[in-house]
Amino acid sequence: MKRTALIIALIVAMVPAVAGAEASYHGVSTGGIVNDVAIATDGRYMIAGTDDGGIVCLQRDGTVLWNASAPDAVTAVAVAAGYIAAGTGGGEVILLDESGSRYWARSVAGPVRDLSFAGDGRSLAVAGDRIVLFTNLGNEEWNRAVQPGTRSGETSPHATSVAFTGDGKFIVAGSSNGAILFMNRDGNLIWEGLARGAVTAVDASRDGSVVAAGGRDRALQVYGRSGGLPWALPTGAPILALALSGDGRFVVVGKEGGDVECYRPNDALIWTNRTGSDVPAVDVSRRGEAVAAGNAGGTVYLWGGNGNPRWTFDAGAPVSAVALSENGDYLAAGAGERAFIFRTADEPVPAAAEATEDATTAPTEAGGAGALVGLLAVAAAGAVSRLRRR
Repeated sequence: MKRTALIIALIVAMVPAVAGAEASYHGVSTGGIVNDVAIATDGRYMIAGTDDGGIVCLQRDGTVLWNASAPDAVTAVAVAAGYIAAGTGGGEVILLDESGSRYWARSVAGPVRDLSFAGDGRSLAVAGDRIVLFTNLGNEEWNRAVQPGTRSGETSPHATSVAFTGDGKFIVAGSSNGAILFMNRDGNLIWEGLARGAVTAVDASRDGSVVAAGGRDRALQVYGRSGGLPWALPTGAPILALALSGDGRFVVVGKEGGDVECYRPNDALIWTNRTGSDVPAVDVSRRGEAVAAGNAGGTVYLWGGNGNPRWTFDAGAPVSAVALSENGDYLAAGAGERAFIFRTADEPVPAAAEATEDATTAPTEAGGAGALVGLLAVAAAGAVSRLRRR
């Protein structure tokens, strides 16, 4: 009996290796350089926007669910509550459903530089030459110009980044002239902060009680809902990317030169990790369980909330964007002309057909593994029978 159990155990151990354990990531060619990615809160699918006007939906099982096209380079994408938004370099904003069907398209002044949904998907904030708010029905509710400021020589400053609070009550935006604007849902300005250079990224906690901004002036600023003097720290290098956890307890920045830093707002630096090249993409899960980053050297990084490394992945091209699902269990990334979706619990292990999949072909299935597993089962049965005869 012991020998029988041993044989069965060996076969059980061999089957995953032969049949192939479930892939922990999938990657597809999108046909164009990926400019931005977004992921559903539960990680069921990701969206990639490309410089050739592609909008690609990749499911977490590696299936390309659909492709849609825009008339210009897709510069920003966002996902919320079954809605998908894409913005283009030509100033078009497109709203789609989860099947890729288009609800509407609207035009704004200037290139779309950022998009952000309210948590319920019923409102969409757009950062273009102006800050614009649309409803999910396509109605423009208001737009606000970014006023020229004394900190910039620009005569026509523009919005660079925008973030909606999860509860849909507040919007924060950053601008090319250093303005940080905090508004209510109706577009009324509650307060305005100032940076000494262009603001590259802003974010807000789900209830708007914590607002973070970073930019070219090498400083991280953190405000409360009422504004006032910010908690500010020098970062030593320009901030290229920033993300705030939904609960407002962690803010992560990616910097020129390669550092990724995690701060506890209004407190101190928690940890720093170095990647070796500029970090234009970071994200953090809702409660700070996971932190992701991508750098210009082509590496995707995943850390735990304490800064301990979990894994790295060579994406083969500069990483342009990363996005974590709400609980941090799935990660989307764009690098070169490829879009990736990872299951974060495991080291990245590709699907058998991953190297040949692209956004225009259906994934194929390998056919030999089942036969080999069957042969192993027959061999096991024979071995057990012989042992019983003895």
